[in-house]
Amino acid sequence: MKHIILLVLLLAFYPALANNDKISELKTKLETTHDAEEKVFLLCELSKLYWNSSFSSSLKYGNQAQVLARELNNQKALALAYNNIGVAYDIYGNYSEAVSYYYKSLRIREAIGDTAGLSASYNNIAIAFASQNELEKSIELYNKSLEISRATHDTIGIALSLSNIGSIYQQKKDYGQAISYVLRALQLLDPNSSVSLISMNSAGFIYSEMGEWEKSLSYHHRALNLARKVGSKMDEVHALCGLAEAYMAAKQPEMALPYAHRNVELAQEINSKNEVKIAAELLNKLYTQIGDFKNAHKYLTLQKEYADSVQAAAVKMQLTELAFKHENEKAMQENLLLKAQTNLQQQMIERRNAAQVFTGAMLLLVGVLAVVFFLGRRRMHRLNDLLTQKNIDILEHSEALAAQKEQLALQANLLLEQKEELEKLNSVKDKLFSVIAHDLKGPLTSLQGLLQLISKGAVPQDKLGPFMASLEASQQNSLWLLDNLLLWSRVQMRGLAVKPEKTELALLVEQNLRLLEPQAKFKQLHFTCQIADAHTLYADKEMVNLVLRNLIGNAIKFSKKGGEIQITSERHGGCVTISVKDTGIGMAPEKLASLFSGGSNSSSKGTADERGSGLGLQLCQYFIERNSGSIWAESETGQGSTFFFRLPAMPSQEDANEVMEAEAVELV
Repeated sequence: MKHIILLVLLLAFYPALANNDKISELKTKLETTHDAEEKVFLLCELSKLYWNSSFSSSLKYGNQAQVLARELNNQKALALAYNNIGVAYDIYGNYSEAVSYYYKSLRIREAIGDTAGLSASYNNIAIAFASQNELEKSIELYNKSLEISRATHDTIGIALSLSNIGSIYQQKKDYGQAISYVLRALQLLDPNSSVSLISMNSAGFIYSEMGEWEKSLSYHHRALNLARKVGSKMDEVHALCGLAEAYMAAKQPEMALPYAHRNVELAQEINSKNEVKIAAELLNKLYTQIGDFKNAHKYLTLQKEYADSVQAAAVKMQLTELAFKHENEKAMQENLLLKAQTNLQQQMIERRNAAQVFTGAMLLLVGVLAVVFFLGRRRMHRLNDLLTQKNIDILEHSEALAAQKEQLALQANLLLEQKEELEKLNSVKDKLFSVIAHDLKGPLTSLQGLLQLISKGAVPQDKLGPFMASLEASQQNSLWLLDNLLLWSRVQMRGLAVKPEKTELALLVEQNLRLLEPQAKFKQLHFTCQIADAHTLYADKEMVNLVLRNLIGNAIKFSKKGGEIQITSERHGGCVTISVKDTGIGMAPEKLASLFSGGSNSSSKGTADERGSGLGLQLCQYFIERNSGSIWAESETGQGSTFFFRLPAMPSQEDANEVMEAEAVELV
């Protein structure tokens, strides 16, 4: 699907949707102008504006332009007319006709030295070859176009050729080469121009196929905002599709659904049947992934309807072409017959004094010719009817085979998804039992032994205080371990819903410091807290609370007696960065590098032999990223560690007013 979208984007560098106002303006000029040179270029422009909306109209104006260009002997206009007719055939899938007209245009442009036109012709021929999977030939032609654009210092032409070459490497699945060419194209383009939309969406699709969905989201978001700004609905459709695919690749179907729904709505709004089919297919996969088979079936049905519609449109276009050719042949035959009748009448006038027998013979010959012509036409109609019926039978058979293939593919995908889900649940179960057996059982056993000593009176009264503090710390650690364990298992099995709200950072830090005070006193630790009251977050309060509790608890766990823990916050733009710094034992570089690498984190004992599950940092990373933030750490062995995390800040009233003013201007 990504290759199809990319090919459309390459063609969409030229006007994608006919602008009714522009068309009306050009038609008015065409009717009023008496300048034949101006008229031929008006016809070419009208043919171009109808590329994506009406194949017959585009072909009509293109043919009128080529006839007038021949009469004027205007080779540049004739090459442009051939090129426009070729693009019309290309968009509607008749690649053989498209390439034929492209080469006609190319030969003229080579003869007259039209360098800019040569670059466009090479690009168009390359697109047609790419559509037929002739990738090496396509790259060769794009490189020719690139050389011409560089020689003429045509920056946009250079960027277009680079982006096109990138798309071919994407089809070859050479993603390193593909993203390299597309990023070079983006460097040459104004990031706020509509031309850069092609390369932005191309980069997004390539990163998505590379598995780097965060970069894919970034490029598709930029493309979406720019497409809405310049009013390019087709590019907006591609950006929405890319965002939905990226979130689906990131296993976040709930984030993908809004974009996928807007994608199908907009595709229906602009009446792009192929895009509706692709959007419906994407929604079908999303709902299948989340187990909503009712909606999955709904969009599978929509996809089938539009697939049938696209196929019917292609058949209709082919029949229209056949009818057009048949009418031309019929007109030629009628002209020949008319000429023959005219010559015959002239001969009869010149030889009216000839013998009546000769005249009768000529009349009889004309009658025989008429009968033969009539019988021939009737036989031609029968053959055409037979050919049409054969085409219908072949089409029905192809549709039945396609439906069976899709059904088998769907069943295979369902089985694969079920297998992956079972393997994931089995892994969660193994991890859960491992943590319970090794990490939760130990603290509870120690706690039981301590309670037994106290109950038997084996602990003197003067030493009971420290034992109780140790008991409280052990109990608190066990509760956190159990809390982390349960949260981790919920996240692994079905995820947690994010509920962002205004979150008072200073209040949460103060609550956690009070909660952790017994452990801190036990190690004689000193806290330094520099959290500004104005630093409020827009995030899920409970998730932020758990992150703070785990990071401060880890700082206590790995601090030596008499150490210091600093908690600070800074605001940069629309985000707040919070740091938790300790003067504890620190970490080796290899341990630091593996903290947030996506693998499983192992548990380490604290300075007072405290134990953990190794799940705390995994939960912190998961919750921070779900709230559109980031987390990282700095550490050195023996010098302590500093953990940072960044989250969106609650917008101030001034920020809110600016956003409202910007939205009001955009609506105007």
